[in-house]
Amino acid sequence: MNNSLKDFIFGDGNTMNHLFRQFSMGAVAIAVMQVANAQVSITNIVPMQVAGQGTEIRVMFNGLPPQPQAYQLEQPSRLILDFDKAQQNLKQNSIAVATKEASSVDVSSDAQRSRLTVNLADAGAFTTRVEGNTFILKINSAAGNAFAPQQVVAQRSTQGISNIGFQRGGQGEGQVVIDLLGTNTQIDVQQQGSKVVVRTLGSKVPAHLARRLNVNDFATPVSTIDANNNGGNGVITIQTSGSYEYMAYQADNKLTISLKRPEDKNPLKPKAANSYTGKKISLDFQDIEVRRVLQLLADFTEINMVTADTVQGNITLRLKDVPWDQALDIILKTKNLDKRRNGNVIWIAPVSELIKAEEEQAKAIEQSVKLAPIQTEYMQLSYAKVADIEKLITQTKSSSNGNSGNSSNNNNSSESLLSSRGTISADARTNTLIINDTAQNIDKVRKMVDLLDIPVKQVMVEARIVRASTEFSKEMGVKWGILSQGITQNNDLLVGGSDTTLWDLKTPDDDGKYTIQRPQNLNVDLGVTSQGASRIAFGLISLSDFMLDLELSALQADGYGEVISTPKVLTADKQMAKVSSGTQIPYQSSEGGGANAVSTTEFIDAVLSLDVTPSITPDGKVQMLLNITSDTPGNPTPTGQLTINKNQINTNVLVDNGETVVLGGIFEQETRNAQTKVPFLGDLPYVGRLFRKDIKSDNKRELLIFVTPRIVNDSVSRNH
Repeated sequence: MNNSLKDFIFGDGNTMNHLFRQFSMGAVAIAVMQVANAQVSITNIVPMQVAGQGTEIRVMFNGLPPQPQAYQLEQPSRLILDFDKAQQNLKQNSIAVATKEASSVDVSSDAQRSRLTVNLADAGAFTTRVEGNTFILKINSAAGNAFAPQQVVAQRSTQGISNIGFQRGGQGEGQVVIDLLGTNTQIDVQQQGSKVVVRTLGSKVPAHLARRLNVNDFATPVSTIDANNNGGNGVITIQTSGSYEYMAYQADNKLTISLKRPEDKNPLKPKAANSYTGKKISLDFQDIEVRRVLQLLADFTEINMVTADTVQGNITLRLKDVPWDQALDIILKTKNLDKRRNGNVIWIAPVSELIKAEEEQAKAIEQSVKLAPIQTEYMQLSYAKVADIEKLITQTKSSSNGNSGNSSNNNNSSESLLSSRGTISADARTNTLIINDTAQNIDKVRKMVDLLDIPVKQVMVEARIVRASTEFSKEMGVKWGILSQGITQNNDLLVGGSDTTLWDLKTPDDDGKYTIQRPQNLNVDLGVTSQGASRIAFGLISLSDFMLDLELSALQADGYGEVISTPKVLTADKQMAKVSSGTQIPYQSSEGGGANAVSTTEFIDAVLSLDVTPSITPDGKVQMLLNITSDTPGNPTPTGQLTINKNQINTNVLVDNGETVVLGGIFEQETRNAQTKVPFLGDLPYVGRLFRKDIKSDNKRELLIFVTPRIVNDSVSRNH
């Protein structure tokens, strides 16, 4: 008896300082299930002696037994089982066993757990299993242990690792697959931060497998896999990158560690087709019958499972916190089985047997269709055209008959809407279908008619075309001149450039007073071209008949214009519509040449048009194929030819119902600065303003196109 002190570390990290012998869960293969958040109670404990095998202690629960924490103590020899979240309703706290292997069972409980202390006669091997709601502890007899050394040698000879592989799952998870030499290979899987460490207790990694696998290129949470040995144990270290979730399970001789990214908690994100949603369960079986495991799953899920008689064999299974539906798929895949579910009943059988049963069922359905009576049905359509529906039905039948020639199983009733004996005709005057077929196929046609014969939604499309323009111009100029009268009446001195003397400009009025008229041909004429907004004129005449005439003129004009066009059109879903409004401008064209030329009058369109094909999506949006034009007559060319100002947009957009979208626009800006001046004099500082004219203009034009679709017939269709 080894009396040394050993430390036993629980899952919660507490250390128990007692004398005990280390207990390996893999060696004793405890077959248990852990039910999350379940409260069960111990109802009875029944010990019994099994002849030639040892002692069995049956612990009965009122539900599925929880997973116990087990450990063994020495001096005296005891076996302790702690059932978490389990209560006990026994009337006595000590139950006598009186066998060669055990003397009694002590029962105690608190608010967190129930503890069973089995007082052993001597330390020995034991196994556990679960049968329904009964947890069975079997303590092997001393006689049965006589050959234990030889059995241990045989077991160790079949323990170890034969291969280490990696593969990428369908959902981007990394799967490390470890092939074991025997089902009794002791495995310990632990998570250490960003690593998952797998240890094979008592067996080493073969030399040809002691290497590093770099799997970064697979785009999974796994980056590297290192395999080496530490003392007498093999160590496989799985290095990850980023956050991850892992799950380890063993089926027979194959251990799989699956690592995946954390699931997205967005409720709007669709789930994968093969996602598992069942309650999580933990299983640990050592060479147990497959039928018994399926029965335990049926008790756990409260689902009726019907297992075929051909489902046989044993399985070694280690699962921890795995959804029960995934655990079921693992078991079925390992034993080449499959399932068919109908409501609350699951039928489990070998794959070949299921395929054969489905083929026989298909043959029976085909035979029933051949023998079913023919009926006549009249279906009057309300919205769809009877010719279109008839074409769809006949096309499905033609394609089905064409494909059935290449198949040994000619089952038209399941491949098309009409059977091989069915016929269909249409009456266009009353928009009625006439169908002759079996009742089952008539129901198929009726479902299709109900799906397609619905009112088509309509869309009101409103376009708003905005043309805005801003014009700014500024002109500044000057006119001036000097006239002087000499001693004579002639133009002795002409500084202003006028051909009229001051004497000629003087005209007497009725009172005899003289007035001077301003000449029009001044020397410097750099005034504005149009009537200015402001003019200032100065005139000066001295006593010596000297005249100075000066006129300052300025013009500043601002203009803003906006033209809004709003074409609207109402059309059905997926139907093209067009609306246009404008003028046709005539022009002359000639054909031929010379004397044979013939002049004809032709027309060119200058219209505002909206061409649209709307399509309503299943989520209530509107997709539009748009062609919008806004043409206006332009200024004629110097030769008298017509010009057209064209504005057009052609696009395909997706818009929410009632939402306004800006399809596009054109922005033009024209800036012009001009200066007219007398050379040299116009460049002089200050004085140069008298010899030049400045012109500045800034014109802006902008075109914007807005579109708003509205579904006007938003009734609920029957195909939702």
